[in-house]
Amino acid sequence: MNWFSNRVRSDEGILTLNGAHDAFSAKMLSRTAAEAVYCGGFAATAAQFALPDIGLLTQTEMVQIYGRMQQACAGKPFIVDADAGHGGLLNVERTVGLLAAAGVAAFHIEDQVLPKRCGHLAGKDVVSRHDAIARVRVAARCSEAHGIGVIARTDAIAVHGFDEAIWRANAYLDAGAAAVFIDAPETPAQIRAIPKSIAGPVVFNAAPTGIAAPPEDRALQEMGYAAVLHPLATIMAATEAITGKFPASGPRNRDVPNGSFAHLNEILETTKYLDREERWSRPMPADHP
Repeated sequence: MNWFSNRVRSDEGILTLNGAHDAFSAKMLSRTAAEAVYCGGFAATAAQFALPDIGLLTQTEMVQIYGRMQQACAGKPFIVDADAGHGGLLNVERTVGLLAAAGVAAFHIEDQVLPKRCGHLAGKDVVSRHDAIARVRVAARCSEAHGIGVIARTDAIAVHGFDEAIWRANAYLDAGAAAVFIDAPETPAQIRAIPKSIAGPVVFNAAPTGIAAPPEDRALQEMGYAAVLHPLATIMAATEAITGKFPASGPRNRDVPNGSFAHLNEILETTKYLDREERWSRPMPADHP
């Protein structure tokens, strides 16, 4: 077994994974008492390209970002976001190989359709059960060959409901994932129910996005979670510090707290991108009658 698989099955308590957003923040986190460093797609995309997390970056762009960050981690395990595998099953195979070559210890892969988007944005969708299980199976087998861990994520709650998300998570464990996580639970009751309903290690995404307030790490451990992600930890802190020291000029929505998830998306102009995508998707009149 690889380090991640052993760790989430151990009795050492919950694995807390604070999220870096660039090489410098990864280096700073590596100097703390944390066991490992994490980076999610939202933070990497925002920090490196000032773009929203809606699937705009390519496989090689993401791997290059993670490679630089891994070198800054000073030997600590580095866990990353592989999005939806960046294409078909052969793309998943190549993605795993590239991440392994970059030195990551583990990654998570999700069941969204392409292009994917942040799990806490509206409008996402998931692939069929068959396609999702195939994606996870390829990722798991390739990960085993490279000695790294794979976490399978499902975004099915928002699309097909809680029961479907539970079914998928258990199916992904059967397909070879070392752990699973169900993104964006909608209520405290769902958060409590998830680890009791899954036959294996479960990861919780504690991103403070406003859908359901994330419990404290100790409470998550008592519920039965094996690991917790804090994907926006450093980029939120950096945003709050910068905008506090150098306030933006011009009008700003004062109802949006400084450094919050909504503030990040306001800076990234996420709504404008999604509106433009929606306009492009409308039927266009013929150029000629």
